[in-house]
Amino acid sequence: MPKELTGKAIALAINKVCKQLVAEHNLKPKMLLIQVGEDPASSYYVQSILNTAPKLGCEAELLTLDVNCGQDKLLRIIAEANQNPDIHGIMIQKPLPGSIDDSAVNLSVDPNKDLDALHPVNLGRILMENEVFLPCTPAAVYYSLKYYGIDPKGKHTVVLGRSNVVGKPLANILLWKRPFANATVTVCHSRTKDLAAICRSADILISAIGKPHFVSADMVAEDSVLIDVGINEIQKPDGSSAYVGDIDYESCAKKAGAISPVPGGIGRITTSVLYLNLVKANLIARNINKYVDEYIDVIFSENYKKL
Repeated sequence: MPKELTGKAIALAINKVCKQLVAEHNLKPKMLLIQVGEDPASSYYVQSILNTAPKLGCEAELLTLDVNCGQDKLLRIIAEANQNPDIHGIMIQKPLPGSIDDSAVNLSVDPNKDLDALHPVNLGRILMENEVFLPCTPAAVYYSLKYYGIDPKGKHTVVLGRSNVVGKPLANILLWKRPFANATVTVCHSRTKDLAAICRSADILISAIGKPHFVSADMVAEDSVLIDVGINEIQKPDGSSAYVGDIDYESCAKKAGAISPVPGGIGRITTSVLYLNLVKANLIARNINKYVDEYIDVIFSENYKKL
């Protein structure tokens, strides 16, 4: 197992699957990407999405709304996209302004176009291990574990964060009765007592709380696996900005058995998973019964990785 769990090879492998399926079935996958306001971390991810689309034979249409656009306007736009046969997937970039009800927005997206799997139907499918789409960031973590041969079976896996976007679905994925799951999961949050002690007890620590360098070296165990989902903008002493994770990479890397970097780790895989979901959505719209995960199983096989 390498010390640094980079995302490049995984993202490229998933991209290859997407391009192969698009060519094989003459697909024209189109995504409507909606961003409300200009959160810096969100904009970073949005730009990555837009840059990736043409490389995979896909189309991503960005609709940027004012932070004060209002919930009713957003719901009308989603309803129109649900009915538009040329749009195969809808992605609502989070976080949304406080004036907009996340639950109402998630519920409004057609489950078959729900690229980040936030509709209650898709979340329920994950819980029942009968998923159509996987939420992009939790899937990126799962695929990273799988690619690097880090089996969480029976291991104490601590997830920092309980959001509907990452923490909750990721915890359920790690509990699956499947290879590279079967973990013993603890979910921590802002009300957790003795947080540092719980983190130190983790064989695998996954941080998704959105606080720069929150996890310090004294919070991690020797030889543990550290996976950083956070992407946070900070100001450097010279006035320029940089993106860092939730985990203090420099100090924690000295103790960890393996650690994912930011940038270049989970975030890079997340964008590729989004397009994998878009291709799935296009296949569903065409009534093509294609088990896409068979392709994923192939690219994560040891023989494939040796090619």
